[in-house]
Amino acid sequence: EEPRLPASPLDAIVVTSRKREEDILDVPLTVKAITAEGLSVRGVTSMQSLASSTPGININDSSSGHADRGFQQVVLRGFTPVTTLATTTSLFIDGVAVSSPSAFTAISSPERIEILKGPQSAYFGRNTFAGAINIVNRVPGDEWHGSVSAMMGTRENFKGHADVEGPLVPGYVSFRTSVDYFRKNGSWINSADGRTLGDQSTFSATGLLVIKPTDRITIKGFIMGSRDRDGA
Repeated sequence: EEPRLPASPLDAIVVTSRKREEDILDVPLTVKAITAEGLSVRGVTSMQSLASSTPGININDSSSGHADRGFQQVVLRGFTPVTTLATTTSLFIDGVAVSSPSAFTAISSPERIEILKGPQSAYFGRNTFAGAINIVNRVPGDEWHGSVSAMMGTRENFKGHADVEGPLVPGYVSFRTSVDYFRKNGSWINSADGRTLGDQSTFSATGLLVIKPTDRITIKGFIMGSRDRDGA
């Protein structure tokens, strides 16, 4: 058997689907990794937009009796939870479980999103019978960076983003903070009052602190807050 040629750095996709960094070609799991560039090209800003651009994922907004983003369920590979409180697909941020898919809107410019299809209880614990979605934060470097971006569209569609990152102790401690705002009006007119149905708006802010005491140890501290204000 001929040995497989090593992938070049430009071709390699590193994932952490088994709690350690490895080439996606060496992972014996069904994994789809979407990089930050891929998210930007697809215009992904929420779990709904991620699901619409990824085969096998659906977001159920009506399981709690009302069709807004107040309570969302992730349906992966058709495994629909039998009750409102049941969970078959869980969401993780840097391998740490979060309670609601709505937390995805608070992640700005992640390094990648890993979608693991199939049972993942061995690595991610319970409530992952259908799969798991892991969002990996990008580690800030030892140089100061900042960015500001905005997008406008029809139906009062607007998305704004600002972030800054840099070293606190060069080589050992770095940070990144970001602020995002997103809004859009719905596509249907409410005949009762003339307003649109399906309006959405989200404000979110994040902070990431990374400590590297040695070359083999990386400690991440992450804080986030977000607020969804949806219309009728």
